[in-house]
Formats: sequence, structure tokens, C-alpha cells
Amino acid sequence: MPITVDWKDKTKTLIQCQFDDPWSVEQLIEARKSWHRMIKSVDATVPIVLDMQGSYAVPHGALRHLTAIHRTPHPRQGCVYVLGLNAEYQKISPFVFCCAACGEQHIRLVDSIESIN
Repeated sequence: MPITVDWKDKTKTLIQCQFDDPWSVEQLIEARKSWHRMIKSVDATVPIVLDMQGSYAVPHGALRHLTAIHRTPHPRQGCVYVLGLNAEYQKISPFVFCCAACGEQHIRLVDSIESIN
């Protein structure tokens, strides 16, 4: 599957969403639904890792849905960490992932899953 969503480990404290080309907007929407169900199954705030190391292109229309990750999060969704975002998308990530209403960036770019606090 181009987008897989699973718990990082048995503790259910981190969701890992892995993208591998080619993926579609519809698959991104389904991935969000999956992690919302997963968060709903636990009584804790759950951060999410978007592992983009296997993705080099973003399908047409996907940026709008990527911004929805912070506009319409699950109430217990923690910070979203983006791993392996290519250089071109790193340049526009502050504009895509910044919440205009509060001026905060709810998504952080990371170099490794181990670097997440």
C-alpha cells in the first residue's frame, strides 16, 4: 500500500504513517480516517509521524488535504512530525503547515523518529 498507518509499537503512544510513491489524495484521506480511529481507541494525546522518505512527489490537490491535518485534528491528536520531506516541500512547509488563526506551526520537520521528544 502506498500509505500505511500503524502504531509505532505496542505502547500505542505514537502513530507512524508511511508514504511510498505513488500515493493519492484519496489514500491520504483514508489514512487520516485511520489515525483518527486509532487515537479514539486510546485515552491519551497521540503524536503522529508522517514518514515521507519514500515519497518524492505530491499528487495534485494533496496540499489542501495536508493542511487539513492541523485545521481539523482529532481532539487528542498531538504534534505531527514530518520525516524525510524533500527539499522543495521543506521550503513551502511553513506556509502549508502553519495555523493562520493562531500563528503556530503544529507540524515539525525531523531527521529521525529517534529525535522526537
